Amino acid sequence: MYILTIAQIVMGIFRRLAGFLGFSKDDGHAVRDDDNNVASHNNNVPPKGFTAPVSRDVPGPILVPCITGAGGIQGLRWYVKRLRIDEDGDVADEFLNEIPSDTPSSTEENQRKFPRFELKYNTRPAKVTSQGLSATGKIKYRVEYQGKLEWI
Repeated sequence: MYILTIAQIVMGIFRRLAGFLGFSKDDGHAVRDDDNNVASHNNNVPPKGFTAPVSRDVPGPILVPCITGAGGIQGLRWYVKRLRIDEDGDVADEFLNEIPSDTPSSTEENQRKFPRFELKYNTRPAKVTSQGLSATGKIKYRVEYQGKLEWI
């Protein structure tokens, strides 16, 4: 007849809990043999504890070669939304007007001044319908201007 002490009962509970969570009772500081590990995998012996089959799908390549012109232009929508068109049909990020300087005096002739510019506010957003790549590698935009579609 066995008489168990409280310490043995508690240790038994911890062993069962450790086995339930997948910890081996030999997981202390002891070093394992690699030969035993290889042998257990070769014999198709299931490992102790919880295991789940994990499928590791290999992702495809990030860049894929394609023929010229196929694939389009990606990632430039944010830039196209900022484009503006003026009354002449010119397309740009922003348009500037030069501020005419007053008549120079004799003292100002010796000091060269840089021209001053202001932002031109009478432009409107460009209606870009598509983007393309020219044969020279330049990005072109298809813009609607006065009812016509033009590549710019």
